[in-house]
Amino acid sequence: MHWSLAIAKEIVERRKEKKHVVATGITPSGDIHVGNLREIIIADAVHTALVNMGVDARLIYIADTFDPLRRRYSFLPEEYESHVGKPLSEIPDPEGCHSSYADHFLLPFLDSLDNLGIKIEIFKADEMYKSEMYVDVIKEAIVRRDDLARIIEQVSGRQVPEEWAPFNPLCDACGRITSAIVKGYDLNKQEVYYECECGNKGTASFRGGGKLAWRVDWAARWKILGVTIEPFGKDHAAPGGSYDTGKRISSEIYHYEAPYPIPFEHILLKMKGEQGTKAKVTAMSSSRGTNIPVHEMLEAVPPEVLKHIISRVRPDKHIEFDPSLPLLHLIDEYEREIGGIGRGVAGKIPFRHFITLVQIARGDFSKLLEVIKRSGYEVREEDQEGIKEIWKKARHVENWLRRYAPPSVKFEVQAKLPAEIRTLSPAHRKAIEQILPEDKELPTMSAEDWHNRIYEVASANDIAPKELFVATYMALLGQPSGPRAGWLLGSLDPKFLRKRFKEVGEL
Repeated sequence: MHWSLAIAKEIVERRKEKKHVVATGITPSGDIHVGNLREIIIADAVHTALVNMGVDARLIYIADTFDPLRRRYSFLPEEYESHVGKPLSEIPDPEGCHSSYADHFLLPFLDSLDNLGIKIEIFKADEMYKSEMYVDVIKEAIVRRDDLARIIEQVSGRQVPEEWAPFNPLCDACGRITSAIVKGYDLNKQEVYYECECGNKGTASFRGGGKLAWRVDWAARWKILGVTIEPFGKDHAAPGGSYDTGKRISSEIYHYEAPYPIPFEHILLKMKGEQGTKAKVTAMSSSRGTNIPVHEMLEAVPPEVLKHIISRVRPDKHIEFDPSLPLLHLIDEYEREIGGIGRGVAGKIPFRHFITLVQIARGDFSKLLEVIKRSGYEVREEDQEGIKEIWKKARHVENWLRRYAPPSVKFEVQAKLPAEIRTLSPAHRKAIEQILPEDKELPTMSAEDWHNRIYEVASANDIAPKELFVATYMALLGQPSGPRAGWLLGSLDPKFLRKRFKEVGEL
């Protein structure tokens, strides 16, 4: 039984609601990365399991676009120092291509969710606050300020400052949502009076003139949106943490049962070490630059594979994500257990073999189609949909090779006879020439035929097969290793092979 089904069954058994709302959300303060994606995929998997059980369930995503910019991150220009403390939705896009800072990082991620086949309802926090959705919960929080302070102190163990208020006003002078203090309020007018560090005094409306403090906001949105299930990082689930606080606030202030919690371990990024040092495993972070944006990862790996890599692991187990060779091993596993990647002929070609074909073609798509045909796959020019699938898979492979592939996977077929071939003994050079059978048409030889042929020639010349494989790579690639030899030989032009191996023998 998949973990998502086990969780769904427990939810139905423990909670008797006729309708469920599975919620997830992220602050778009930087690139939304593969680590962030785990929360969405857990939510999507549980939602799908509920629906498959016949349960009425919604999947929603709250983008925390009204959160403040905490500091000027390393990827931001110096002038963004002046925007620290302002809501992300009210800050200009650093690259000028979207209407706001928040949308610059949020919209590419939402496009990625479409690519992943995750259908989700979107709520933007700034729009929620600017509408009337938060008015009643803000009133309740302001009136129950002392009760909220007591709950926070009891659960978290930290002292709440005397001037603390559950509502953070948005200063209409400096634009910050982190530096004003509430001095009074008028519930009938639905506004607070504040004084800001910048010297400004003003009023802030309950409709977009500020936002609730984080722990209060989380509990308030549960009631506003009717949330019954929510995954979140294990740090929020720690004793005395955000969830424990939110649970008390939800129950005692808003009289709403807190959602069923699904704490999860984080995805750790395995980064290449400097030359001569071991690879480092680190938490993904947008602000520190130790991350891979989801949209960038989806350029290098098919969406169904990325989704599988994350959903295959139970939420309480951490994932160590290495986009180099270990990712290729996981793709192999996906193809063995789930099926081919892509439709038509593209789905029949293993991803690892596609890596060989693409490197032989060297960016020439017409040549790639020829190489695929030589490898024994049928490609029909009139099958435009099939050709489109080949092109899509080739783009994934090219991006993976460029960004993440280790040197051991990369190769280039040498246009001229490599100088390294002269280091081979005459016996090895003679054996290479014999790999080409005289009595057989080369295009009819499969990868397995080529592989077996190398063993036959090695045996006939009393050479260790491993040595002849190395010699073959040297003759074609100028290096002692490469992709599976059978695949490589079967993909190359027979005329080129005959000419090259003959050159080797003539030395």
